[in-house]
Amino acid sequence: MNLDINALAASIEDAYFGLDEELATLDRANYVIIQAPYAATVSYGGGTEAGPEAIMRASQQVEFYDDELDAEPILSAGVYTTSPLPCDCDGEEINKRIYEVARQAVALGKTPALIGGEHTVSYGNVKACWEKHENLSILHFDAHSDLRDSYAGQKWNHATAAARFNELCPIVQCGIRSRETRQADESGLSKKHPVWCYPAFKYRKRGDWYEEAVGHLSENVYITIDVDGFDPSVMPGTGTPEPGGLDWWTVVDLIHKTCRERNVVGFDIVEVAPLEGTQQTEFAAAKLLAKLINYTTVYRK
Repeated sequence: MNLDINALAASIEDAYFGLDEELATLDRANYVIIQAPYAATVSYGGGTEAGPEAIMRASQQVEFYDDELDAEPILSAGVYTTSPLPCDCDGEEINKRIYEVARQAVALGKTPALIGGEHTVSYGNVKACWEKHENLSILHFDAHSDLRDSYAGQKWNHATAAARFNELCPIVQCGIRSRETRQADESGLSKKHPVWCYPAFKYRKRGDWYEEAVGHLSENVYITIDVDGFDPSVMPGTGTPEPGGLDWWTVVDLIHKTCRERNVVGFDIVEVAPLEGTQQTEFAAAKLLAKLINYTTVYRK
């Protein structure tokens, strides 16, 4: 299997954001979008294997101008898109494949942006960033804590994603509204590294808690976004659309603050499962991806 990042280029018709070809080359781009349509361990609603392509198509309808920033950062940033990685494997192997591509991206000084697929896929991207950047922590948006060490007899599973991250570094979790009772300590639950949880029933709106949450993050930050962290009114197309989630601006403002005050070195968006007859979720995910690129470009440390 050839996982040379240069050989993985998607066609210009299948590239994120529909950028002019010169802005979408690996040499020119500051961001590498890695597509991983993996969906082998989903345990409720399916369809996440269709997420990356749907988000890519939606991204081609996103305007470049960001009125909040009064700029078009994505045009100065440039974005290189890989073809979807082969996902005919188990969770451990897909993370090895993602890691290999992400490792090449960070070695070239690029920011790796992973688009899943289910949350199982995030570890490979996290690991590449963790190896490159000292003092890494994770900002994790999700409805679920994902801190089980194994689930359905699997160590590499969508329900164990944060447990795998936690083997490497600390985590700040936001939007959580479904977790095991053993994870109920919000003051810094520690497995291998600290985990600070801001459950949605207490922290569902913008507020002073942002300062505390960002304060727990280290100098270098990786952002992982399971779209079910949002309320289903924002992101209905996902496998487990839990009620009572975060609204759009709560998430976006917290990401904005993190990008201003920390060095965001990588990110992912996972668990989009497109719904027939609507493009709401994939377009919102594409808009969120643009926000991540725009903020990290403007505030790059």
